[in-house]
Amino acid sequence: MPPSASKQKRLAEKAAKQAAKAKEGGTTEGTSTLVDSTPASSVGTPLDSKNASTEELSMAKLALATDRSAVGVLVSDPKSRDIKIDQYTLSFHGRLLFEGAEISLNYGQRYGLLGENGSGKSTFLKSLAERDINIPDHIDIYLVSNEADPTDINAVDFIVASAKEKVARLEKRIEDLSAAEDVDEAALDLAYEELEELDPSTFDAKAGSILHGLGFSQEMMRKPTKDMSGGWRMRVALGRALFIKPHLLLL
Repeated sequence: MPPSASKQKRLAEKAAKQAAKAKEGGTTEGTSTLVDSTPASSVGTPLDSKNASTEELSMAKLALATDRSAVGVLVSDPKSRDIKIDQYTLSFHGRLLFEGAEISLNYGQRYGLLGENGSGKSTFLKSLAERDINIPDHIDIYLVSNEADPTDINAVDFIVASAKEKVARLEKRIEDLSAAEDVDEAALDLAYEELEELDPSTFDAKAGSILHGLGFSQEMMRKPTKDMSGGWRMRVALGRALFIKPHLLLL
């Protein structure tokens, strides 16, 4: 049985890398380079208002995360897309919300979270999204909790930007898997399949189709998010989640 297209591509890339390394090893022997160890960005860089705002936001998130405490043991296979956590305990501002619970989320399944107001549903979802428990990095997690930020970016570009970020993550994962001494063929094929399914050449069309399904007209799609109401910006955030198809989508 002939190898899949993704595997053929991987084998070709591997051969090219080996050839490049062999060539580099033959031409760089006996040479040295003097590198300035001082990062250019750290010299004489003023802290502008944008950087200050970003720092304040990071500190606010840190404070919130500090108020939330979660412990547990990841018992699922680190290479799997399923998530299973034993002995999960979650507290918020000193209030115990979960104790010794078992969390089991199988890829492709849908789950409903029921509970009274204030019982900790949102805190639990944020704990998962922010990986309080060490969930493997190859599992994409997306929490739709807030609307899209009010910026000069329109709805289509907002969605496409997130898709490009996922492409970059997948390419990095493929690179890491390919460089491993013991290559995980199954994981590599899955990563290639995800990358091929995204298909950057169709990003704009796919984003437009999703937004149309959420009630956007062509004119609204090109409108900056800062000119939209909170409800429409929430639809943009939902559209982004539907587009990138994370392994774990939290609503």
